[in-house]
Amino acid sequence: MKIDKMATVPLYAQVEAVLENRISSGVWEEGYQIPTETELALKLEVSNITVKRAIMNLVDKGMLVRQRGKGTFVTGRHIEKNIHKSEFIKMDEQVSSMHDLLASRVRVTNPNIAKKLGREADAEFVYLERLGYEDEKKVSIEYTFIPQNLWPGDEFSINKDAFIYDVLKMDCGITLKRSKNYFSGAVANEKEVKLLGVRPNTPLFVWERITYADTGEAVEYSKFVMKQDKEKYYMEIELV
Repeated sequence: MKIDKMATVPLYAQVEAVLENRISSGVWEEGYQIPTETELALKLEVSNITVKRAIMNLVDKGMLVRQRGKGTFVTGRHIEKNIHKSEFIKMDEQVSSMHDLLASRVRVTNPNIAKKLGREADAEFVYLERLGYEDEKKVSIEYTFIPQNLWPGDEFSINKDAFIYDVLKMDCGITLKRSKNYFSGAVANEKEVKLLGVRPNTPLFVWERITYADTGEAVEYSKFVMKQDKEKYYMEIELV
């Protein structure tokens, strides 16, 4: 570890590069507890504030995670995932289960969701709540609302692993046109700690989606609360 104090590159950026190199090269493996800020500051001959800023940048990148009272740990290699495709492309049919069904109800009212979909406050919805898995690991909690008037019948009867867009197209007979997507962050609450197996106040990634039919009508609202310890989400858009 060596820092050039005469270089034009800020000290925190140099420290960040040094630490990131130790992670990417495998010197610090997944789960490794890195030295304390004080120890790193002494080794690199910089201030604790400089080290702290470098570490926080790597936490923001998802390469490190801080655990209160325990220390800072390497999270491991991240996988880039196209969030736009994750809900639309069918996974390998050999996968036996992709979801646990947490709740399903018909004729649910929710004024907030009704407003998002441009409907009356007392509009009724079919409601679906699921726990999503990838590689047999819990990764997301999914909340979906579909207007009741679009639903075929008064009972809930779909495969718990069904893709929502398949349900809208095949079960509801809707031609889908476009979706509007919102991205934000949150920290894990008591329910998310229990279901996702994360620590309280763990940062989570939140994706909200409103889908529209070819008629212009809003036909679905879904909210995905996702763990972000192993993936870096992106959306690729064709500009032609």
